[in-house]
Amino acid sequence: MPFDPATLGFPVELAKIPQELKKLWAADGDTKTRASLINFAVYTEGTEAFAANTHLIEEFVRDHACRAILVGYCPRVTPPKISAWIQAHCHLTKAGAKQICSEQVTLLAEGVSEEGVANALLANLDYDLPLNLWWHPEFPESASSPIWNRIDRLIFDSTNWKDRSEQLHRLHLLKAHSANRMALSDLNWTRSLAIRQAVAQCFDNPVLLAEIPAIHRIEIRHLAGFESTAQLLACWFGAQFGWNVSAHTQDSIQFQSSAGTFIECRFVASSSAGIALSSLTIVSANATLTLDREMGSALLHSRLQDSTGVSESHFSAGAESVKGLLSEEMNPGLRHKVYLKALALLQTIF
Repeated sequence: MPFDPATLGFPVELAKIPQELKKLWAADGDTKTRASLINFAVYTEGTEAFAANTHLIEEFVRDHACRAILVGYCPRVTPPKISAWIQAHCHLTKAGAKQICSEQVTLLAEGVSEEGVANALLANLDYDLPLNLWWHPEFPESASSPIWNRIDRLIFDSTNWKDRSEQLHRLHLLKAHSANRMALSDLNWTRSLAIRQAVAQCFDNPVLLAEIPAIHRIEIRHLAGFESTAQLLACWFGAQFGWNVSAHTQDSIQFQSSAGTFIECRFVASSSAGIALSSLTIVSANATLTLDREMGSALLHSRLQDSTGVSESHFSAGAESVKGLLSEEMNPGLRHKVYLKALALLQTIF
């Protein structure tokens, strides 16, 4: 289905984007205020996702003022050209006196080189503000594009990877090319954030903390298609507790602790509509911790049965929508060092 350019705002010449943006604000007088704290770029292939991503940006800027740059890359088109559009997304402040607005620049790059696309994107960043780039397609084979050395945060979703081993190899190349400037934000990792936070709080309990060496079984229930989400969560346990992978199958990972004990982690898939991660059970010699989230609930329910009896509690279930996951990743201090450890452990089973 062809995209509708009318949804992208005003068409402008590529070289005149800065001037046209200034005109856009000058025409609105004092009724609107431009706001920008970051550059938020969305890189896609083709134009199919233009409408959906424009709508997402419109909602996203309500909480995160930015200059948004939406890029659609079509490499096999002649003659080569880059088309551009600009628009503003505005919303009223709580006081209601003025509208706060963020800019969106849309670039459709057809038949140009990857370097040409990168130069067009970089030329339209909002000054020296941080660049958060949400990369939709698979990573390129090389890191030759100048964009990789400018990114502050690379956002991606490893759920969509067809060849995880190859994508991880390419990701390491990109990370090395950035001289460690670039932070990695995997939305697949963010999906487990609420569960990981809840587990950490549960292990503040001295009784449960003492059971860590005696853990022998973990079960993670997940939605079909989110096997990698469950595997990443399992490898988080391995990274935090110092376990190594000793064996694995399609639906399980066996870890071995430094003391030589074995921990069996099973993955149970559900084909019904639901959330990515719906349940986690941790079993040790003297305790069982279960975290459940029901469909439509904003809370995780925890149940701990140990030597002292049964105790229950509730925790925030966190974000599930793409907008919510992206919002979680906007923390400028978030570097995800633990993610890299879990990813390294997961890489051993490929």
